[in-house]
Amino acid sequence: MQKKVVITGYGWMAGYLGNALLSSDSPINATIVGTTRSDEKRISLGEQQITAVKFALGDDTAELCKHMSGATFIINIPPGRRNTQLDGFTQQVIALIDDAVAAQVAHIIFISTTSVYGDSTNETLTESSSTAPETASAKAHVAIEKHLASVSSQVDYTVLRLAGLVGPDRHPARSLSGRELPAGNKRINLVHISDVVNALVSVICTPLQNKTLHLCSELHPKRGEYYARAASALNLPLPIFSDTESEAKGKVVDATASWKALKITPRFSNPDDMYSGK
Repeated sequence: MQKKVVITGYGWMAGYLGNALLSSDSPINATIVGTTRSDEKRISLGEQQITAVKFALGDDTAELCKHMSGATFIINIPPGRRNTQLDGFTQQVIALIDDAVAAQVAHIIFISTTSVYGDSTNETLTESSSTAPETASAKAHVAIEKHLASVSSQVDYTVLRLAGLVGPDRHPARSLSGRELPAGNKRINLVHISDVVNALVSVICTPLQNKTLHLCSELHPKRGEYYARAASALNLPLPIFSDTESEAKGKVVDATASWKALKITPRFSNPDDMYSGK
């Protein structure tokens, strides 16, 4: 199976996906186009047999859109957690989507976030739960998701709402180590990069048309207990959380239906397996 994959924002996640798509055991014969803002990164991508396009959000899209016809287009451009003025970001992503559609892109995969549900709920959330974004970033993601739905008659799309992302070289226990923090009884929602890549490869191979999917582990321990175990396993100073002994609260992102639709059994369904470094 031959597939052209265009990835905007060729960063940490894209690196893992690109390696999977170009590996000898990949289920598809992929050609990859990746965007970067760096001349140095453009050279590096070329050395990996990836066609690199220098592009930053808001730039003219003409050069990038030359690669869109018949392609799977993955949009993964985080707006930045500290940025509270994201109207411009949102409109630029929407304009990029419209330009890709005009260039006859075949399928758009939008990397979204489970923060679209906000942080105030104690509910178990399925893919059909109502969004309640609280941060500027979450509100931007909801607006972009809604725009994709509005153009669904013109292009197939898949929204992937990711929980907190973990990898062998990236675990939040490292930044929390040794700190005093509140709300140790809050439930965690995490997903491992290995399971995200498997999901992306599955959606690239067999597009799930106009679907919104959750990518999250099956278990949701209290963060005060979980991050203490993680820090201990990583030989880091333990974080100290208040309220860890209190009754568990916070949202639970249920991804059961999504993993079933993808025909994937997540390798890291238990977050305690995520800090082993494997």
